[in-house]
Amino acid sequence: MPRNEIFKADDLSAQDRALWIGLLESGSYGSPLLHPDFACLVAACRRDVRIIKSRDAHGRSAFLAVHKRPFGVARPIGSTFSDYHALIAEPGFSAGLETCLSDTGIRSFHSFNLIEAGALEAQGWSAVCKPEQNPQDDFARAHSKRAKQLRRLNRKLANEQGEVTLIMDDQRPGSFEALRGWKAGQFKASARHDVLKPAWAAQLLNTLRAGPGGEISGYLVSLNVDGNAIAAEFGPRWNGVFHPWLAAYDPEFSRYSPGHLLVHGLLGQMAQAGLDRYDLGPGDEAHKNLFANTNVGLTSGRIYAARPRAATQFLSPGTGGLRGKIARRWEQILLSETRALSRVAGALSAAHLVLRQRGGSS
Repeated sequence: MPRNEIFKADDLSAQDRALWIGLLESGSYGSPLLHPDFACLVAACRRDVRIIKSRDAHGRSAFLAVHKRPFGVARPIGSTFSDYHALIAEPGFSAGLETCLSDTGIRSFHSFNLIEAGALEAQGWSAVCKPEQNPQDDFARAHSKRAKQLRRLNRKLANEQGEVTLIMDDQRPGSFEALRGWKAGQFKASARHDVLKPAWAAQLLNTLRAGPGGEISGYLVSLNVDGNAIAAEFGPRWNGVFHPWLAAYDPEFSRYSPGHLLVHGLLGQMAQAGLDRYDLGPGDEAHKNLFANTNVGLTSGRIYAARPRAATQFLSPGTGGLRGKIARRWEQILLSETRALSRVAGALSAAHLVLRQRGGSS
């Protein structure tokens, strides 16, 4: 029996799927992004999805879902939506990730938010709903002034605009389309690449929104005034874990901080909605550290088949200045665009925006 196998997601056996899910359920961190059904959802939208199954010398198994790109390069499944990725392995699995890539036709795996034990290079932020307490209470204890300010803003919004409600698992198509419109506006106004434009990304969002994909379902939370959404978050949910991908609000209501009001309200309703983890994702945005009550260690870099990983990160979260901005923008293009022409167009657009910004600030 070969040590490493690589195959299409559709060829994942029921036995291996059950083992994979069992490892997620019994592990220290479970996420819909690490689930085999998420890999299958992405595979329905992109033809380059592959599953690597590896066995160590003792017969223990491990799984890794990737996009197998040209020239032997692999990228995390669901890029750019793959906020987390990891080797899902049986306890005691003794082979390293480098060894797992051997004999698969993959020379290097480009990781950017790889979950590894003891990793401290970057962090992902989560709010965990503990059985004995409400995460909104955690927030109030840690940030009492901010909690009071948010309560005042919520009253102000209600007094000036109308009845304020939070809808968990909002099924209304209008809320979803409003969120996509606000997000598209954010991409247009910033120097960030629009990762929602590629056809596969739009298909993935629509598929997730339409209904469950195995054990994975789409989940939308909205903040509303008189029944109309003014802010929303959408992403995959698995059991009690919600991981939003898209978060945006109507700019006309910006003075009320509707995004923060939504998150604050969501923390208070996690238990009723059956959520035990609200995953804010990786990054250094201030609101993540503000609302989170726990974190997960991540690392990034290039991992080569059967060779020690490179010491130099290809995309350092701490890189600043113009060089860092260009590197992050180019990486977003590489992750989201599957066609060469689209990558060239994205690069030209990025260069134009950077030059325009530099000209405006000089």
